[in-house]
Amino acid sequence: MRSLLLTGAQVIMYVNGVRFGRVSSFNWQSETPRKMIYAVDSVTPFELGTTVNAITGSMTVYRLSQDGGAEGAGMVAPVTDLSREKYFSMLLVDQTSGAVIFQADQCSVESQSWTARIHSYVEGQIAFRALTYNNEVRPLG
Repeated sequence: MRSLLLTGAQVIMYVNGVRFGRVSSFNWQSETPRKMIYAVDSVTPFELGTTVNAITGSMTVYRLSQDGGAEGAGMVAPVTDLSREKYFSMLLVDQTSGAVIFQADQCSVESQSWTARIHSYVEGQIAFRALTYNNEVRPLG
């Protein structure tokens, strides 16, 4: 019997529609904070109202020789072109079922940092923000 638990080895990452196999970890967070709404002359709130939605996340990636990092994958424009930077898309798919685990079409890199250790791999942390996201429960369309 096949396990229903997803494992990282069964997940495929795409950036701008191209398979991006250098990701060693990926996490995202969707926040929908609520604001207490009060009525006149009431000390207790009568409703929790939605405010803004914020989708943030980060990924740890391996750097390959001559791959250009986040700029090479089209996630970030070169410094000289930052004013013309465009959004990039990300897609995480369960390769056994084909289900979309995470999809965001309007993403922007917030920061990137790189570590080069002696006798190890060059690894980077890429933090991003997205306008919206979808998954297997909330499909596109």
